[in-house]
Amino acid sequence: MKRILPLLLVLLLLAACGAPADREALPSPESGSAAPAESPAAAAMTEPDEDELPIQIEGDEPVPTEEPGTIQPPALSDTQVTLDGLSSFLRVTLPQGWTWEQAAGTVEGTVYGLYPENDPDFKVELHYWPNRFGMCGTGVTFQDYTLPDGRTATLAYEIIDESIFWTLILPESPDSFTIQFAVPYALYEAHRAELELMLGTIQQGVLANLDVAQPETATG
Repeated sequence: MKRILPLLLVLLLLAACGAPADREALPSPESGSAAPAESPAAAAMTEPDEDELPIQIEGDEPVPTEEPGTIQPPALSDTQVTLDGLSSFLRVTLPQGWTWEQAAGTVEGTVYGLYPENDPDFKVELHYWPNRFGMCGTGVTFQDYTLPDGRTATLAYEIIDESIFWTLILPESPDSFTIQFAVPYALYEAHRAELELMLGTIQQGVLANLDVAQPETATG
């Protein structure tokens, strides 16, 4: 019996040394304690620190792209078309994408045709009339048209069967000039902005190479 007691005491001491010291501090499902705290790494993924947000570098702004179907406003080209009369000229600047040609074999004077390269059916004509311009006014609407230099021209137009007949009669300078076209109205609407841009460049002037007669000097 004396030998058994020391043996039991040794076993008890060994069991006490092998047990974890903080076992009672661990949470247990039965105790209803809170779930383990979220790790710092997980918290950083859900709620980023304001100081760690990406920095916008100057020049990295996204370049705006043109939306499909967006129509760019017309712009002028560097091409000027000058039609000479007997003593004066008419000049306009073409919109970008336009070209011009001289009509051949006309008995009305000189005619230049101006039109978009991708739509030659919309042809605007510059006319020089040596014997002055005249037209029948039946069914035609006439109205004043202010030119870029402040002078007043006469706009005459008529719409027949979905087509428009359009003539701008310029002030005599002293020559007679017109700008005119006859096209389907839908085609006119499609190129109206380009036409108005070009009309805003109208110039008229006297030819520089004319020999101007000098008044005779009286002699006594």
